[in-house]
Amino acid sequence: MTSPTVANIRSPRTRHIVTSLAVALVVVLSVSACVIGPSGQSPAVSPAQKRAAQVPPSGQEPLARFYGQDLAWSDCGPNQCAKLSVPIDYSHPDGDTLKLAVLKVEAASPSDRIGSLVVNPGGPGGSGVSYARAADSIVTKAVRAVYDLVGFDPRGVGLSSPIECLNDRELDSFLGSDPTPDNKGEEQHLADGAKAFADKCKANGGPLLGHVSTIEAAKDMDVLRAALAETKLDYLGKSYGTFLGATYADLFPTKVGRFVLDGAIDPNLTSSQVNEGQAVGFETETRAYVQDCVRRGGCPLGNSLDSGMQRLRDFLTSLDSRPLPLNDRYVKALTEGWGSLGIAVAIVAHRVSTQLSGAPSSRPDGAPWPLTHPPSPRATVGP
Repeated sequence: MTSPTVANIRSPRTRHIVTSLAVALVVVLSVSACVIGPSGQSPAVSPAQKRAAQVPPSGQEPLARFYGQDLAWSDCGPNQCAKLSVPIDYSHPDGDTLKLAVLKVEAASPSDRIGSLVVNPGGPGGSGVSYARAADSIVTKAVRAVYDLVGFDPRGVGLSSPIECLNDRELDSFLGSDPTPDNKGEEQHLADGAKAFADKCKANGGPLLGHVSTIEAAKDMDVLRAALAETKLDYLGKSYGTFLGATYADLFPTKVGRFVLDGAIDPNLTSSQVNEGQAVGFETETRAYVQDCVRRGGCPLGNSLDSGMQRLRDFLTSLDSRPLPLNDRYVKALTEGWGSLGIAVAIVAHRVSTQLSGAPSSRPDGAPWPLTHPPSPRATVGP
């Protein structure tokens, strides 16, 4: 899937509407999601409701075969799995198709079930299948009781015809590359690596590569709504998933049900602005971790926020000039790239206190070592 760009939303006026909608949905629909309604036996979907749910959008009658499909659920552990058929190119619905992986965690109280709640964790490219599988951790018991939680892997990722640009070894090399080039030669090396990545995507992506946009993912989500026999889509999206939800609401405003957009992304932002915002967020979270480490006492990073942040910078700088040898089958050295990624992953996983705190005072070669357990590349990427 592509990163959010202004090209995904068509006009300034529309972008303003979608931004306002995203904020309104967070407030209004979060409240409605907490008030589920009276208990009682939920009636089976009627033939009339199913027919109404599966009517394709106006002017899109050639998509009827996709909107009219029934999901063939089968057991996958304690849950139910199915494949959703969608066109690779929505402008040519008679062309090639692909199958999207879908997972359903059934409502904990079937007699009180009121429908399906489609979930997306963000990314772009996060697995909705894996996210739905963690249903007990992502919604309250009240919501779990009455909703089937449904996740899908967006086109091109996870279990849905994944586009694999690099193999594991190539990805190891890419992730370990120098993220802070210090001279023209290193800048060129970084640019060459990015171009090689793009070239591999082009070589390996096939016809799907040009059809992994947010808009196409939102259209897939409407086909999923129809296949679930829901006349309106109830949806929980987080991070980039809010952008996907806002895009859906822009494309299918009459199909919006209960929406919760958690951590809404402004659709007006360019990819560069989103990346800059994420960098500010990582900096803020890292400073909060160091401050908490100092407050607790005995912090291996130092006795103040400024000294702790400087020690982390010194650590990464030391990896830039002297990567740390690793006893790993594939990744032979902890580079600045791997070190930065290890810190970022710990922050995203909210495990900074366990993964980044601790006390060895030096690396094996005597340089300052501020981390208890050096980040393990293999724990981050690949088998």
